[in-house]
Amino acid sequence: METNYSEEERIERLETALALQDQTLEELNRFIIAQQKQIGELEKKIAIMAAQMKDLKEAVAHATPMDDAPPPHYGQV
Repeated sequence: METNYSEEERIERLETALALQDQTLEELNRFIIAQQKQIGELEKKIAIMAAQMKDLKEAVAHATPMDDAPPPHYGQV
């Protein structure tokens, strides 16, 4: 099934294909930029959470047994 396109038709088809590829590239570029922004925000949140975990570890390491003792009224009926 061979179709013979004129030179002008072939050029028009190529230009159309190129325009669609350019559009797809622009869409992909916008998507990648949005993803990179999201990754950056997530990395910041992870860093904050890691710092909080470190602070909690240090607080627990310095806790005394009295810190875990129940209040004096606990268990009284």
